[in-house]
Amino acid sequence: MAERFTKADWEREHLLAGFDRLHAKLVEWARQAPAWPPFDEAKGLVARLEPRLRVPEIDLDRALVVGFLGGSGTGKSTLYNALLGRRVSRAGKEYRPMTRRAVVACHPDVDPSFLGLDADSIEVHQIHVPFLEQMILIDCPDPDTQDPEDGEGGRRHLDILRAVLPHCDVMVHTVTSQKYKSHVVGQELRKNAPGRQILFVQTHAAIDHDNRADLRKYLDSLGLRVPEIYRFDAADALARQESGEPVDDEFGRFRDLLEHELASRARHRIRRANLLGLYSWLLSAIKTPIVARLEDVAKLEASMGRERTRMASKIGARMNERIDSNHRLWRSRVLRQLNQAWGAGPLAALIGLWSAAGSLVRSLILLRARTPTQAVLAGGLAASQLVAEKWRERRAASALVAEADLGLTEGDLAAARAVLQGYLADAEIQPAATPEAGGDFSNQQLAEVAVEVYQRLDAEVNEVVERRIARRAGRSVHLFFEVLFSLLPAFLVLRLGRNFFIDHLWNDRPLLGLDFFFQSAFWCLAWGAAVGGLLLHWLNRGLDVELKAVVDRLSRAPILDALCRDAADACAAIRAHAVALSAIERDLSQIEDKVGGVLDLGLGALRAEPRQALPHEAGTTIPDAVPLPNAVETKPTRVTLS
Repeated sequence: MAERFTKADWEREHLLAGFDRLHAKLVEWARQAPAWPPFDEAKGLVARLEPRLRVPEIDLDRALVVGFLGGSGTGKSTLYNALLGRRVSRAGKEYRPMTRRAVVACHPDVDPSFLGLDADSIEVHQIHVPFLEQMILIDCPDPDTQDPEDGEGGRRHLDILRAVLPHCDVMVHTVTSQKYKSHVVGQELRKNAPGRQILFVQTHAAIDHDNRADLRKYLDSLGLRVPEIYRFDAADALARQESGEPVDDEFGRFRDLLEHELASRARHRIRRANLLGLYSWLLSAIKTPIVARLEDVAKLEASMGRERTRMASKIGARMNERIDSNHRLWRSRVLRQLNQAWGAGPLAALIGLWSAAGSLVRSLILLRARTPTQAVLAGGLAASQLVAEKWRERRAASALVAEADLGLTEGDLAAARAVLQGYLADAEIQPAATPEAGGDFSNQQLAEVAVEVYQRLDAEVNEVVERRIARRAGRSVHLFFEVLFSLLPAFLVLRLGRNFFIDHLWNDRPLLGLDFFFQSAFWCLAWGAAVGGLLLHWLNRGLDVELKAVVDRLSRAPILDALCRDAADACAAIRAHAVALSAIERDLSQIEDKVGGVLDLGLGALRAEPRQALPHEAGTTIPDAVPLPNAVETKPTRVTLS
């Protein structure tokens, strides 16, 4: 009968998938990191620790590895023997120089070969002790002992220690009241703390005073979380067991923790907590230099902003001069666009007549010709005037481009580049230089960019004029001004009608003469000029402000983008990649919420610092750097949870 897939199985696989996703995201994040020293360091960290990021969850049913770490004379080997209830590891008072090889105690059914240590480095004792079925105890070499007989420089025992500790799930750190501030021991403890749980023991309780308060301060200075420090006399516990007497309560409580909690019920929890602790430490170690160096990136971005603003102000000033010197051109465009938008109407016809005034004058000259010679001369004069007018109009319309000048020189760009290079060096950013983005700009290139900018200005001015006419001279405005202009002609027509039909036909009064018609035409033209002037004033009011806004936008010329593009792209890539690391941290937090911790067991560990925020997030302090933990060279294997 097939085994049912229970809810616990589903939760286990779901958690497994979470670990797999976290691992894949972190490895992929490191692989895609832009070229930048903090990211390069992070890539190296991930590459070195990548095997351990998966190994702690492999084969959860294998025995828990507990390593004993302490300076010479701290009772480490005596405690090791007391837990086993027999003298397996030779204590310092019996053998000098202390523990020279890793002493491994395991059950005969447990194969310690997964430790990957050669026969010369370890001394294996297979002992029939029940709790060793699920736990391996390793008495590690003393890190503060040197023996000239042991390898080059007498440091072979230290090499063995550093080969053993990465395989440990739990470290038991032993000290005495006289010897608890050993720099070498503290360095090894701190280096191997990431991803491991720690038990702290003060031995020699029968002869030494209680020094746990000072020990706690020292351990805290190393960045370790210390929930509990056990204090007992291991030598007394071993002697009592050998004589068949009961051990003291403190030692019994410590032994029960190892035998009944760590070796059985908490084994899986410890490995999961170790894995999460290693991830947490790794992300903190990665993010610490990133947060610190993002300040240099911010300075570079601020420098780019200042240089862009400085050059944009020069470009804007020059373009504003050109805008102010071409008011006639903008107003003629408004008038031309108004004629196209309005079409028919008395006032529209009058405005069109104004626009065609030059052509009308030329036609009158032709009408005055009496002979063919005069007609040819008049036609030539009219044609030359037409050509001259078109040339002036074309010259005014293309003046922005024909005389394009950004107000920048090669020296301005060279100075800006020099400033940016200094900040690039401080931030250790080396953007990939391209011919169009990182090279020197010649006067010819400056002129080409200027032509492009002023062409865009000319096009955007036309768009501004079209929008103003559509917004300010719509149908209702057209109707209003047509009615306003028609008031005087309508009144004069009524006056003529009254004179003819009433005054002349009924009252025999004389008709109005030609002078009335000439005066009426004059006042109609004057009234039309007044109404048209009011209309054009309404349309042109605020035009300068809109044109200056266009100038302000276009003053950030493409040349500025080309000057800063590579540096800006590099800064953007760095910030985006740093933000991506925050997403990995959120995934880790979600898994931590599901897995839980082991604080209830009294296990110490590397203190979890508040996760640092990026500059765009809430501010926080940067913790001290933690030494790189040793890595275990192991082939990645499928993670299995239980």
